[in-house]
Amino acid sequence: MSIANIKANYRRLHTSRARRYVSRKLEGIAVPYNGKFGNGYKVFTPAWDSSKYCYVTYYVA
Repeated sequence: MSIANIKANYRRLHTSRARRYVSRKLEGIAVPYNGKFGNGYKVFTPAWDSSKYCYVTYYVA
């Protein structure tokens, strides 16, 4: 599923940081999520101030 569809159809729960590299050339990486906060997607987006960390936003149904 594309990130635009995820943002349109799921509710954004919260954003935090994760130790993972995400290229700044990409819009982000969407990964299916099923855990503590419910079912949905985790979207990893680049953090412009670091190359070792990125932002992870949880989108749940």
